[in-house]
Amino acid sequence: MFPVKCKAILKLINGEILEYGFASYSAEDQHLDFTAQFVPILQINSKVTVVCTENGVTTHVFTGEVYLSSPKLLRVISLKCAFIMGAEKVLAAHIPFEAQVYVPAFRHTFFANRLTYRWEECCIKAISMNGAAIECPEIVSEFADRITIKISDPIFSKPTEIHLHTGEKGLMFGNHTKYKYKIGKINKRCESELRAFIRNANMALLGNIELVDEQTLYSD
Repeated sequence: MFPVKCKAILKLINGEILEYGFASYSAEDQHLDFTAQFVPILQINSKVTVVCTENGVTTHVFTGEVYLSSPKLLRVISLKCAFIMGAEKVLAAHIPFEAQVYVPAFRHTFFANRLTYRWEECCIKAISMNGAAIECPEIVSEFADRITIKISDPIFSKPTEIHLHTGEKGLMFGNHTKYKYKIGKINKRCESELRAFIRNANMALLGNIELVDEQTLYSD
């Protein structure tokens, strides 16, 4: 997963494929490392292209100069990056933020316990166009495989309810559980705002790198 480690393709600047492997990017140090079982030895200062992919979809294309070349690692500096349009469809935003979840709550009456619902705080750990990782009370998934969450900032311009379907079993973290859910059908406004949020979150991971469009990436 970018930027820690993602599948990548190493190419010469003319587009010739040299090797398939993995890439990791450091925004702080402004370099990219390409690793593989065997990395071609390249001349220092020669220009290369590294294409990053997620689930078979191109997300980032980097160009730069070779700083270090060994059989196991190639370090590239003087980077330029094209963040590919549509990459947000396969990427996630790993930015924790507060939301609300509609949870079951037992109401004690004289004759019996009655099941009602209430809004309760939860934390969205990560979100993509298809799913979300949520930290919330364990009781949430004990009663339903579908839940509703309400999100406003930092994604939506107004409070918005989203329906989720159970994706994976919960993982316990103290008194709370982290669940992965799949996002149900959302309207065009929600889709547009969610896509923009994911795109901006992933562009922020790039730091101060020079961003260019894909058409001009190879112009120098």
